[in-house]
Amino acid sequence: MQFIGREISVKLPPGFSLEKKPPVPDAFTWQGKTHSVVEMLANWHRYGKPEIRTQGGRPPYFVRSGRTQGSWGQGRVYYRVRTDEGRLFDLYYDRAPKGQRRAGAWFLWRELSAEEESVGLEEDL
Repeated sequence: MQFIGREISVKLPPGFSLEKKPPVPDAFTWQGKTHSVVEMLANWHRYGKPEIRTQGGRPPYFVRSGRTQGSWGQGRVYYRVRTDEGRLFDLYYDRAPKGQRRAGAWFLWRELSAEEESVGLEEDL
């Protein structure tokens, strides 16, 4: 497994502009090279801010509901993809707005080996 952690640009399927839960990209560009996505192997999400706690250790209602529904600007949507070259990557869309942009940003989290295809999903977050 190789950690990358870099912002990337993506090409979404035609007609999609969802900012809350975008679809898996058709392609992404990293280090000047475009990688075409041929298969989505898994997807998952993390919503809310679990570090917020009230007295007694229980998160407030808005945080509990945000974990399952998501709140504007909070959370990440993850995708494990295979490219046309057979490489495996984990990408995510960070829903937090960046500066003056209302939309979030896409990141290339890590590259995996073929042996790691089915390990390290939600438990790694």
